[in-house]
Amino acid sequence: MNLVNIPINDIHRDGGTQPRAALDWDAVHDYTDAMSTGAKFPAVTVFYDGERYWLADGFHRVQAAYAAEFETIECDLRQGTLEDAQWFSFSANRTNGLRRTNDDKQRAVRAAITHPKGAELSNRQIAVHVGVDEGTVRNWREKLTAEIPQSTKRKGRDGRTINTSKIGSKTTRSAPAKAPASAIAEPGDDNPSQTDRSVDGTPESDDGTTARAAWTWCKRIHLTTFEITQCLMKPNDLAAAIRNSDSRERLIHQLEKTRDYLSAILAETVAD
Repeated sequence: MNLVNIPINDIHRDGGTQPRAALDWDAVHDYTDAMSTGAKFPAVTVFYDGERYWLADGFHRVQAAYAAEFETIECDLRQGTLEDAQWFSFSANRTNGLRRTNDDKQRAVRAAITHPKGAELSNRQIAVHVGVDEGTVRNWREKLTAEIPQSTKRKGRDGRTINTSKIGSKTTRSAPAKAPASAIAEPGDDNPSQTDRSVDGTPESDDGTTARAAWTWCKRIHLTTFEITQCLMKPNDLAAAIRNSDSRERLIHQLEKTRDYLSAILAETVAD
């Protein structure tokens, strides 16, 4: 374990690594009081991708440390990408920390199923990683078929990788190559020509520069807004939590920025 103190303001909490449906603000306040009186808490888990620190486990502790006006927090620092941090977060709090609610578990299952690392795993393997029963994963996989990155390979229980594209096929004819799951097909473009696509299927701009970053954010925005609209908590309950939060002004400011940004996207999208 590589324990280091990292400035709280340098730790990113906006990368889709929050495994819970919502923070337990009562717990945050209790943690804040305890930290202020010198209580020692376990280190939070952070992944460093060479540029940013991504929080993977310890959202309540970081929020409490911030409220207690700590400038740094002890971290179990690991090397890895944002995807690594996300995948790790789905297994957080299985056996320790605050007990997960059903909403927390469902959120983690949905995220794991649609995550690139979960695309090649069986329902059982995802269930073990998240800490739920296999039936829960199976039910959510059926509901989220449209959101699941499609892969022709999947690992079986024996650890071997299976090419699922050949299952049920009586011939050995090779199918046309598919674009990777990370690429998002442009709406209404069922048969894009090769002239306006890069070699891996990602849309290209007029000058030939691959617009990979923009399409990556399209996917993130889609998944994020899906999570928000499927939230089981009533808006007035969330508003009450914000009103009672020590970070009220910051939360309101972020909501305003989000509203303005999405409004600008919508305006450009529907423009003639």
